[in-house]
Amino acid sequence: MEIYWLARAEYEPTCRLQEQLRQRVLAGGEEAILLCEHSPVLTLGKYAQRADIFADEQTLSAHRVQVVQTVRGGKVTYHGPGQLLVYPVVRLRSGVHAHMKALAQVATEVAAQLGVCAEFDDERVGVFVGRRKLAALGVHVERQVAIHGMSLNVTAAATMAFRQGWFLPCGERDAQVTSLLEEGATLSPDGQPASPQSASGFEPEFSASDEVAAVVPQVVAALATLWKLRDPSLQRITAPLLSRTLFVK
Repeated sequence: MEIYWLARAEYEPTCRLQEQLRQRVLAGGEEAILLCEHSPVLTLGKYAQRADIFADEQTLSAHRVQVVQTVRGGKVTYHGPGQLLVYPVVRLRSGVHAHMKALAQVATEVAAQLGVCAEFDDERVGVFVGRRKLAALGVHVERQVAIHGMSLNVTAAATMAFRQGWFLPCGERDAQVTSLLEEGATLSPDGQPASPQSASGFEPEFSASDEVAAVVPQVVAALATLWKLRDPSLQRITAPLLSRTLFVK
């Protein structure tokens, strides 16, 4: 299984990359996991309505927030700086629910390592600290191969859009959100993966938040345990370059 750290990656190109990787898996190729941080974006799942977004175009434009329709399940959610996205492109071993529960376990284990007690809520489909959502889950499955996955809030920047009341998060009017740092987690920069531009000379636009990068090693270790990977190798590359490298002939 290949594991890629994309650092800062735009949402739509990352979705296209996931679909390319899924087609590779369906053809018998290698599975992969993408980890990244997105620029601000509101994503509408297949059960979402445009009316679930309350902010007007001027507000969203002022904060450089895109609005994108997506194939994942669920309703409206937000991705942006301060949040780590985990996108496994894998064959389902034991069904959709087991896959979602396994991803939630990754979030709870990483949170525990950082001193935060979080639990998976099966009914609300997320990872929570009390009533506050720490990680959201949503996947799309085609012929038993899943894409999309989990978003883990690392800093308060990730919860800003929720607190502004710009949208109806996951269809819940009384939804509360939180992040690892807001719950008292202590992040150590030691051992954090280099952002692509520092490792390979890419542009600063691909640079991820230091706090998000600092969580990546723990997440990779938890994913390796989940999928029983003996020696997981984290490859650092931008989404556009990865797409060209793997799929442009």
